[in-house]
Amino acid sequence: MASSDEICKSVAFHLMDIAKLGNPSHVVPQTIILKWKPPPADCYKVNVDASFHPRTMTGGWGFVARDCSGNFLEAGAGNFLNVASALQAEALAILRSIERVADLGMTRIILETDAATLGQALRSEVYDRSPNGALFRQIRDVMCSHFIQCTVSVCPRACNSVADKLAAHGASVVSPGSCIFMCHIPYFVLDLVFGDMPRASE
Repeated sequence: MASSDEICKSVAFHLMDIAKLGNPSHVVPQTIILKWKPPPADCYKVNVDASFHPRTMTGGWGFVARDCSGNFLEAGAGNFLNVASALQAEALAILRSIERVADLGMTRIILETDAATLGQALRSEVYDRSPNGALFRQIRDVMCSHFIQCTVSVCPRACNSVADKLAAHGASVVSPGSCIFMCHIPYFVLDLVFGDMPRASE
């Protein structure tokens, strides 16, 4: 038999547990999983990313276009020579990507990047007097002249993993100054593309 002192300690312990359940400060927060989201049914989503190597002033770019079901439509990757900054690489990646999807006949797109500064530069004129201002204006001109709808969206980096991998491919594998386009899912992003596809419960 437990002593009265042991019983009192046990009761006190369980009362503390019960009190924690009713205290919001002890509630374990749910983990938020960041994931790529498909576009509405009437447009396509084009995710773009770039890589930049400051030591060599080179880099790469990549994009992937998908529909409202997450189906892969096309991807591209390219290599940069003589880029001045990471921001310039990101902007050039956008320009190359929208020129390509315009050639494919896409007229309604959501353009998604994980570069917040670039997103702001394309949605306003706030950076038009910066060193890359002319490039930002050129991109906006292409957006206005080649698309019925072109919305710029900034996403967390975790939601841009396919484009990130394509950009790394462009920087390290694609011949200097050149680019490639792929109408089938490249093997090195196969798992990422299928991982992004919406589930039936979503």
